[in-house]
Amino acid sequence: MRFTDRIKFYKDGKYNPKTSTYDDPELVGEAVANVTHVGTTRSMQLFGSINSDKQTVRLIEPFDKDWSYLTINDNKTHYVKVTAISPLKINGYIVGESHE
Repeated sequence: MRFTDRIKFYKDGKYNPKTSTYDDPELVGEAVANVTHVGTTRSMQLFGSINSDKQTVRLIEPFDKDWSYLTINDNKTHYVKVTAISPLKINGYIVGESHE
């Protein structure tokens, strides 16, 4: 398994009542990962729908910090956690596109 993808974890900015806007998102951390697409058959089995694009993100080491969304390879698409996976040695997440 090759870990060739760069993952960046972000935390959403909080509401600032003084400026009446939200602060910019904060970069919480980065990691190298193996990213694969969850196929339509598997997505239907696990989640009962194929409405959004889901990815499996496998990490070499667990990422324990709190995060709101992640990006893959500096792409503009934001992915939010659907579920965490922890098989024997490699930790990861199944993430889906954020439609905000």
